[in-house]
Amino acid sequence: MVLQLSVADVMTQPVLSVTPETPLQQAVQLISVHHISGLPVVDGTGALIGKLSEQDLMMRESGVDPGPYVMLLDSVIYLRNPLN
Repeated sequence: MVLQLSVADVMTQPVLSVTPETPLQQAVQLISVHHISGLPVVDGTGALIGKLSEQDLMMRESGVDPGPYVMLLDSVIYLRNPLN
C-alpha cells in the first residue's frame, strides 16, 4: 500500500539537479530523457535553492496558469478550472 512506503522507496535515484546557470534546453532534455516531472535547482555548494517543474515550463511556453492541483498516483485533480 502506498501509505506504508517511504519517500526513499519511490524517489528517482540518482537525484538529478541543475544550477541556475544550466541552459534551459539542457534542463528540458534531462526532464524528457529521464521521464521525470522536475528538477531541484542547487547552488555551487549543493544547497537547494528552488525547483524547475514541467508546470513551470508549460506556463512559460503557453502563458496559461493551470492553478492549484493535486496529483494522486497518475491522476491530476485541478482545484479550480484551468480554462477560466
